[in-house]
Amino acid sequence: MAVLDRRAGRLSTEPRLHHNPPDPGRAAERRTEEAVRRSASCGVDLEPVQRPSGRGDHRCSPPPGTLHSRRRASAADGRASSWDPQNPRRARPDLPDTVSMMAEDLEGFESSLIDIAAHWCEEGLRLGAEYAQAFVEAGADLRWESRLRGPAVSATATSVNRRYGVGLLLRRAGVWTYSCAPLHEPQTLAEKISALCPGTPRIPSPWRGRSPLETVPATTARPLTDETCVTLQPNTAVRFIQDFFRQHRVIVDSAGTRRALRVGGGRRRAIATVFDGTATARAFTRSNNPHWEPASAETSFVESAAHLIKSAADQARALLRFRSMGHKTTPVVFGPKTGAAFLHELIGHALEADNLAKNSPYSVGLMGERLTRASLNLLDDPFLPDGMGSRAVDDDGQFCAPTPLVTDGTVVGRLTCARLDSPSGSGRRESYRHASLPRASNTSVLGGEDSVPSLLQPCPGSGLLYISSLGSGEFNPARGEFSFSAAAAHYLTSAGEAVPLKDVNLFGDAREAIDRLAGIADDVEGDNATCGKQGQSVLIGLYSPTMRFDRLDWHC
Repeated sequence: MAVLDRRAGRLSTEPRLHHNPPDPGRAAERRTEEAVRRSASCGVDLEPVQRPSGRGDHRCSPPPGTLHSRRRASAADGRASSWDPQNPRRARPDLPDTVSMMAEDLEGFESSLIDIAAHWCEEGLRLGAEYAQAFVEAGADLRWESRLRGPAVSATATSVNRRYGVGLLLRRAGVWTYSCAPLHEPQTLAEKISALCPGTPRIPSPWRGRSPLETVPATTARPLTDETCVTLQPNTAVRFIQDFFRQHRVIVDSAGTRRALRVGGGRRRAIATVFDGTATARAFTRSNNPHWEPASAETSFVESAAHLIKSAADQARALLRFRSMGHKTTPVVFGPKTGAAFLHELIGHALEADNLAKNSPYSVGLMGERLTRASLNLLDDPFLPDGMGSRAVDDDGQFCAPTPLVTDGTVVGRLTCARLDSPSGSGRRESYRHASLPRASNTSVLGGEDSVPSLLQPCPGSGLLYISSLGSGEFNPARGEFSFSAAAAHYLTSAGEAVPLKDVNLFGDAREAIDRLAGIADDVEGDNATCGKQGQSVLIGLYSPTMRFDRLDWHC
């Protein structure tokens, strides 16, 4: 399983069969579209934005003064992008104020989406399904990417990815099926349903509306300029990436669930590469915000960007002094927020109900088992104020609640979704193209009683490995084995020297590793990660203090 690169309801009106809502903001949108078209006009695709499923609230209104990046939808699912490398420093255009019409527009827009979901849910039942759940998604992701080399910005690009679609989950004769299609292609969904059920569903009119949130999709998205970034050394290159998203998600099912959710957030990342003529080193830093309010002053963006860029460049430059250590078995200390990523893979995924049901050698007997003598308290908490996985309602329309997974070292809970028994409000999906799966929201390790200095004491005659950031990795639940790379790590010698390490690989047996948890401090910090499962990527929060494990194997 790969690690790392991060909803409240309301009742609706009765369903209608035709879905062509008025668009009172169209004139303002045309003006904005023209302004944006002038500022970025070349057609080059960037890599797609990850599909975060972050914090949302149906009561919030998006902030004013933000970028409207509307483009013509493609025939497939509405993706379009643009790039202007000739003028990366072009100023952001002045945009019309659309907030005054926002509340009324959002209510009407969400009612239309609920009508669409209710229609398809009714059709599924009419054709013989015992249970039907319709999920409608409408929104856009925006990415700004700036490339820096030496003292200047070399290029700036934008990418917009729109997702307007509906998915229908049916249980018929005890068998689950899932079908989906873009909102403007209802005939496609009808054909898929007809192939699964006897009869032909009634087809609504193609729907081509646009979310009012698209007028303000990214409150602080903007390109870097030479004036807003730090000066880099000649042998240093940095990619500065800003991802933002604004989404509507609607769930209607045959059990009476009707939810309309607004989801939004963003994150910034700096990826630095340094080359000294003989060796290359790479490092990254990131920050996230589930709300992403407008910057209070011009300096807020400048300072944030400069800090991330400088930190990434400094870390990469330090890695040029790395040493090769070979294979070692030493204590391993995970810095704040890093241990949560480790335990998310070794414990969190194993306690997802669909994985538990596979009865792999690793998961058999896991429930109720004591994993470690340490006082480990691990929970999935969807209510953390700044968690990228925080939400009030999951993607099945179920209300969320904190779920204890491990209490005082013993397994006590699991994560489940609406398709499985006793849903815990943990159903999540990447987009309308996927059925929900049991997934984490924010993996949280509660603070312990050990002091950080005591956890950093090396064993006599040997040092310890300190990991401040994990990179990619995998866990094999069938064999209970893991292998992770460290994105940032140091070897602390018994003499107190901190040696930067590169290409560190941590590996071993998961049960043995968890049993070797020896200490937990109270300096909890948070981070975000992109978590993958069965082809779906979602953003999760990671919260944990400094944690020490005895005698883990690693290679450098």
